[in-house]
Amino acid sequence: MNSIYINFRNCYGIKELEYTFDFSDKKTYLIYSPNGVMKTSFAKAFSDLSNDEPSRDLVFESETIRTIKNNEGQDLNPEEIFVIDSYRETFKSDKISTLLVNTTLKNRYETIHANIDLKKELLLKELKPLG
Repeated sequence: MNSIYINFRNCYGIKELEYTFDFSDKKTYLIYSPNGVMKTSFAKAFSDLSNDEPSRDLVFESETIRTIKNNEGQDLNPEEIFVIDSYRETFKSDKISTLLVNTTLKNRYETIHANIDLKKELLLKELKPLG
């Protein structure tokens, strides 16, 4: 994917944002702004698409537009989007290992966490009769 086009209007407080992120000469973008400007709203719009939910504006009752397309003009598939909720203290996702680039480390990470989940489940099963 060489680019992502977004067009947000009345989307979680974003009055209007239209931009094409061009990835032809870079792999990432960093969005930096003061608190309360639009970062969470931006992430929420992508999260809505990833969860196949409509976006909306929580304050005004205006028409909401959320367009997110690839360089071929096609809508991004929900499976292509991964949003990390920074404000959720106990964030968990099955897709988190996709952030790891090294395949060996990724496989190790998944194995370790699968074992932790299994041990946790066994422990809870053992503790249940005691409660």
